[in-house]
Amino acid sequence: MGAIFVAPLLFCIAVGQAFSLCLLTEYTMYVEKKECAYCLAINTTICSGFCMTKDPNLKEGLPKMLMSQKVCSYKQYIHRTVTIPGCPMHVNPLFSYPVAISCECDKCNTGYTDCVQDTIKTNYCTKPFEPQYLGFSNYI
Repeated sequence: MGAIFVAPLLFCIAVGQAFSLCLLTEYTMYVEKKECAYCLAINTTICSGFCMTKDPNLKEGLPKMLMSQKVCSYKQYIHRTVTIPGCPMHVNPLFSYPVAISCECDKCNTGYTDCVQDTIKTNYCTKPFEPQYLGFSNYI
């Protein structure tokens, strides 16, 4: 008798996870500082995808926690730091960025997540990349 109740529950959990596609995604971001000579391309991982959500039709009288929608966000992340090349001595060349370790569908935390739908396309360089000198390569 217990299996009759457990099987539909497991099915609903599996289907719910299948429709929530919040996954780690490789991403390249471009970083530059106004005072530095070069742009730096950084490969990292971000959380990307969509989450199942419900938006109630009647919002009056409902608790606020029932009206929040879930977004694909970091569950675990670490920070890495890189050095931007070509910076003068008086400029701090270090840049820290998050690297996603795992993702989850959760309420949007504005402390570390951009919760806005419309983003400004700023992922490009206005400065050249640091030149790679072929003289230092062991490629024949």
